Amino acid sequence: MTQRPLFCDAIQLQTKVIARRPDFESLFEGFTALRAVSYVVSPALLLDFMDQRGYERVEVLVGEKLAAGEYREQLADAGRDVLDRLAQRMEKGDLVIHVPDRIVHSKFYLLEGPKGVRVIVTSANLTETARRASRQTNYAWTVDCDRGDPLFARMVADYERHLSGSTRFLGDLLELLKQENSLTRAELIEMWLRQSGAEENDADTRKALHELAAHALALSAEGEPVFTLQLPSNPRARRETERFVAPVNPRTSGDALHVDGRAYLRYVQERHGFPLLRVDTERRHLILGIDGVPQRLSEPLPEPPDVARALTGVEAYLDSVEWGEGTDPTATKTGMFEALLYMFFAPFAHEYMKERRARYGSIDARGPRLLYICGDSQNGKSTFFRYAMKLLAGRALEPLSGAQLTKGRVRTATTIGTTFPLVFDDVMLTQKAAVFEEVLKTYWEVWWREEFVSPQIILSSNNATLKEWARSRVKRIDFDVHFSPDGRTKERLAALFAEPNPIFRWFSHLYLQTWAEAGSPDEDELCTARQVFRSLYAHAGRQLPGYFPVEPLEKLYDPGRKAWRDLVRRLGKAKIDWEADRAVVRFSGDMQRFEVAQYASLLPPSVKHGQRGSTIVIESRDVFRRWLENGDGRRSRPWWSRILRRD
Repeated sequence: MTQRPLFCDAIQLQTKVIARRPDFESLFEGFTALRAVSYVVSPALLLDFMDQRGYERVEVLVGEKLAAGEYREQLADAGRDVLDRLAQRMEKGDLVIHVPDRIVHSKFYLLEGPKGVRVIVTSANLTETARRASRQTNYAWTVDCDRGDPLFARMVADYERHLSGSTRFLGDLLELLKQENSLTRAELIEMWLRQSGAEENDADTRKALHELAAHALALSAEGEPVFTLQLPSNPRARRETERFVAPVNPRTSGDALHVDGRAYLRYVQERHGFPLLRVDTERRHLILGIDGVPQRLSEPLPEPPDVARALTGVEAYLDSVEWGEGTDPTATKTGMFEALLYMFFAPFAHEYMKERRARYGSIDARGPRLLYICGDSQNGKSTFFRYAMKLLAGRALEPLSGAQLTKGRVRTATTIGTTFPLVFDDVMLTQKAAVFEEVLKTYWEVWWREEFVSPQIILSSNNATLKEWARSRVKRIDFDVHFSPDGRTKERLAALFAEPNPIFRWFSHLYLQTWAEAGSPDEDELCTARQVFRSLYAHAGRQLPGYFPVEPLEKLYDPGRKAWRDLVRRLGKAKIDWEADRAVVRFSGDMQRFEVAQYASLLPPSVKHGQRGSTIVIESRDVFRRWLENGDGRRSRPWWSRILRRD
């Protein structure tokens, strides 16, 4: 109350709504030094300030994440080069990152330049997400003044107060790089990243957070929302647990935390982008924590007309394929139905993995294949995700963006203890190649533990080319349709989305019942889901639609086979020479090497092959021939027998 007023008539306060990227960018133009307090920070953005904007010095205090393994995982996802560049800047003293000894929610920036200084107080973090402004809107007020102005002096003092008790981030890496060592700089950085990643794999922390999720989801709607969580005895696990729960302001009492379960459910959903969901196989139901309230997602079947109405709603959405342009609408509907079956199966993927591991042990460590939806832009991938997630949760939810696919986010999801699928939309594999490969190869095979529930991962991408190691680990579905959005189409979609549809609640009830009776898992991940949908249609007294995937989609429609037939028969861009022990596919001269690689990626895993420039040598000649000739189940004389040379 005794503080002197900081504003005078000479100071003009400006406000800005940050709704577009230029709104964010304009705040920082014309300056050369930055001091910032931000709850989270994107490492690449710090480098952007220095390498692209020409900032000579950047100093930040990060309120959360930097002290945790998750931020180090982000650095690993960003790549060794980004981490090396950060370290070089820190070694020069141009970049300083502070880690607080407590959670700091403040967000303000102090900028200096040749023409003066600027103070920014805002809701925007110093992150790529805030800069893009595509998924969030922020607000800021700014003041431009002279360096000697009392306002700036006061803000500098407040900044210094925030730094009290903080430590330097990456200090251990910088010390490691200073030491005399036979290892190269790149090898030292790689070693630091591996050590950092190991910190996240802490069973005590996971156990505590899984118990926390179970407590939060066990709350009754009328009961007391606060429960007690016993902290781990392991000091590091205790710190990690306290750090994770700190944003909901729990009360500490000795070795226990008193947590508001509803606040925690909201925090997980809002902060991490997915809700808590658990499967109770003993009671045969699912519990979802949505908007701070636990909800039961399993219900016995109602009267047949109610189920028929829900199935009609699903079919109406799938029939929207007719609004677009495609070569085979029926095949596209079958693919979309298969993808919907997969979305409904996804919450049970952990249980499927438990049964699979119990049956095969270490003989086959792979888990259920990850769903991979691909196709060109405007083919309905994003709309499908929104529709399927609404059916799952009973309300609108947004998928995570492809840019959010990081090793740290995936590991966090397994630590939290949810089975709600991690849905990443529009993943750019050219940018996420390293993360994509590591996650696919290690998620079920290395990271998975039976005692800690894990969500299934679902992806969409415009990239149709997958490497051989990836093709056996994903269930790929192509949406072969193109939509040209117009007002009428949007209105019809909005009407479909607005219609309540509890189909998943009945599905999950039947799924758990059928799963308990079925025994060992089938190689087809969706075997039980197909059976449940047949039961739903039978209960409703309705016939399965002609496009229902009665078998795995890859047995009914193979887009790779279709593309190869088109390549040889209609386009005439390749010729197959059938030799005694192999087949040699020679592509025309105008086909680029990357295009040849795309066709190679469309071959099934059973076809052993290798690429030699613009030629593909297929060692599994007979398997390849059967795939081309009899993929549709017919034994008629193959069409290429008249046009291809044979030995």
